[in-house]
Amino acid sequence: MEINAWLVDVDYITKEGKAIIRLWCKDDEGRQVIVFDHRFEPYFYAIGNASIDEMMRVTAERYDETIRPKRIEVVERRDFGKNIRAFKIIVCHPQHVPTLRDQFIDLNLDVREADVLFAVRYIIDNDLYPLDGVIVKGEPIFIEYADLAIEASEVRPQKIERNPDLKIMAFDCEMTNPSGMPNAEKDPIIIISVATNRGEFKILSSEDESSILKEFIDFTYAFNPDIICGYNSDNFDWPYMYQRAKIHDISLKLGKDHSHLQVQGGVIKRVTITGRLNIDLYQVVRRDIDGVKVKTLENVAEYLGVMNKSERVDLSPSEIYQYWQNTTKRAKLYEYAKADVISTLGIAEKMLPLQYVFARMIRQPLDEVSKMGRGRQVESFLSAEAFKTGELVPSKGGVGETYVGGFVLEPKKGLHENVVCLDFSAMYPSIMISFNISPDTVVKGGDYYEAPEVGHRFRKEPEGFFKKILKELVARRNGLKSALEGLERSSSEYRLIDIRQQAIKILTNAFYGYTGWSAARWYRKECAEATTAWGRYFIKESVKKAEEIGLEVIYGDTDSLFVKGRGENILDVAKEFAQTISEDLPLELDIQNHYEVIFFTEKKKRYAGLTSEGDIIVKGLEIRRGDWCALAKEIQAEVVQVVLQERDPEKAVRLVQDTVQLLKEGQIPLEKLVIYKTLTKKIDSYESQQAHVRAAKRAKKLVEVGSKIGYVIIRGSGSIGDRAYPVDMFSGHENGHLIGDERGYEIDSDYYIDNQIIPSTSRILSYFGYSNAELKGQPKQATFDDDF
Repeated sequence: MEINAWLVDVDYITKEGKAIIRLWCKDDEGRQVIVFDHRFEPYFYAIGNASIDEMMRVTAERYDETIRPKRIEVVERRDFGKNIRAFKIIVCHPQHVPTLRDQFIDLNLDVREADVLFAVRYIIDNDLYPLDGVIVKGEPIFIEYADLAIEASEVRPQKIERNPDLKIMAFDCEMTNPSGMPNAEKDPIIIISVATNRGEFKILSSEDESSILKEFIDFTYAFNPDIICGYNSDNFDWPYMYQRAKIHDISLKLGKDHSHLQVQGGVIKRVTITGRLNIDLYQVVRRDIDGVKVKTLENVAEYLGVMNKSERVDLSPSEIYQYWQNTTKRAKLYEYAKADVISTLGIAEKMLPLQYVFARMIRQPLDEVSKMGRGRQVESFLSAEAFKTGELVPSKGGVGETYVGGFVLEPKKGLHENVVCLDFSAMYPSIMISFNISPDTVVKGGDYYEAPEVGHRFRKEPEGFFKKILKELVARRNGLKSALEGLERSSSEYRLIDIRQQAIKILTNAFYGYTGWSAARWYRKECAEATTAWGRYFIKESVKKAEEIGLEVIYGDTDSLFVKGRGENILDVAKEFAQTISEDLPLELDIQNHYEVIFFTEKKKRYAGLTSEGDIIVKGLEIRRGDWCALAKEIQAEVVQVVLQERDPEKAVRLVQDTVQLLKEGQIPLEKLVIYKTLTKKIDSYESQQAHVRAAKRAKKLVEVGSKIGYVIIRGSGSIGDRAYPVDMFSGHENGHLIGDERGYEIDSDYYIDNQIIPSTSRILSYFGYSNAELKGQPKQATFDDDF
């Protein structure tokens, strides 16, 4: 028989000592289709002078089994563009590869591609694309967990220009602990909220924790999701649920084949659910969203337009305990749980379409894609492209040397009117294509391009591995952008094509940085160093040309220039300048924004501007940073708005003075004074006692690597760290006095004034001649100690 279906996931099972590939598929009728392929064999490559007989005699002990190569084939491959002879080592089982690899290394052989996962190897070798179509021929068989099962005689790809209709389930757990953050060894789960993209929503809650866990398992099987999403679920919700289920002797059989949930790893967990794609959205957000510094569920949901903070109930961990204990308040706790899971589902629906495209591009299952850093994504894409051309993937071996980055022309501090921002489109990919920059094109002599400043040389012909790929990616993206021009922005077709071009842009722009990443297989410092050197050269040339025609360059950074000129025709002059540069250089210069007014601080990448369309754009100021309290961000945002839109710095000063006075009187809500910082390693690993580390130690709760620590600074003696306390210790504050702790702590208003409010606002208002003393409401005459 022959079927057409969507390829959702790939893994393998072992039967009678043999690994059998298993494809998890769905057809357009929503049926679960399982495909078994017995034909594929695990293998790796070796390069060197050993004989086949010598290699076939290699044996190793694995547990109680003696293992050896199954057979060895001599194959022609390419290594950094050169034709070579390699040995293809076929083995009996994927788990034999690591052990035999080490034995072949001991023979002084260069071992390649021994760490490619068996399922991913199958995807690449058979030219398949996750979340795209497959055509399967074979014999039908019976499997109880499938609507249809086939033993394959043929599997081939089928391109489909749409996304599969997958069933998505989001979940979120609430636990209770009187001190705040719960501990899985003793604190029960009181709520598991679930929501699906089919409109189902349910609060699973009970005094009996075991019944909640069983109901969650039942709901999962009844809905039968293809994707399960949580937020920070791999490192918190899943391990917690796993531990609680273990205490109750409950098996978390959540796999589609009724297998157990698997939780592996130490500090960083890895969670696997057979047949279902487990996505921790926090990991996706952390990599793909730059616009939110503190990536809490609430912040990200608001940023993506899923749910505004004002629309949801927000409770602290200690309040969760209080609301659970008081049955009359539980309805509000359920509202909180609902807001969490609806936010999680909304984030999934916003973020997953881009991940689908990444999965197809880099030939990795969606759950693996979600956990990858950008470097690993580029590497997976390159590895799949390498197979097409017979290129062997290099071994790891970078040394991680640093190199000079982009050119920065320091900003001219202050307020500027009628400014145009010009941006070099895809600067680094364009440079790599123009000068054939690739790990396999670095040369000493011959016909070459030589990079300015650093002197690295790259052959002109033939095209390198990276250039071929980048040219194809740029052409594909240009084709997609052209297709967008004839479509309505609100149409589903537009959104699908736009996401595809975004994914290409993201990967393409990451190529140059990948070559300078020490863990990269195609690591070549010369490539990264030469690319940025050409970038610096071209932007300096552009600055010269701008000044020659009377434009004033007030700021330049890597691939952007901010210019202004005399008269009202700056936009026309800028357009003509951009066209000239695009014709003279192998780069394309475009107008990005026209600012009516823009303010630069003394530091790069920190400015705020009002565009001609009425939008305020802020970069790098405290408004966009996570390690400042909400009050500092809010007052700076107000100052920016008043200065840019109303052109009234005196009014902005009065706003700051009023805020300072409210702080002194203790009238600022506690939540606006909380400072958040992330634990990037275990508490005991910190040498210096930073404020958030001290607060975490005082928390009397379980805190893990990656946790956001919210703390406030109290009045008293000692360092800032000595006076940093977790906000969860307190339920609020009145007139500056913290509520919820018998020791009568007070908020240190002077700290917040001197270290939060004044620094964030004086960055802007000092330009207009206002001193720190004036911002505090002190007499106008400044002292020598004031900062201007």
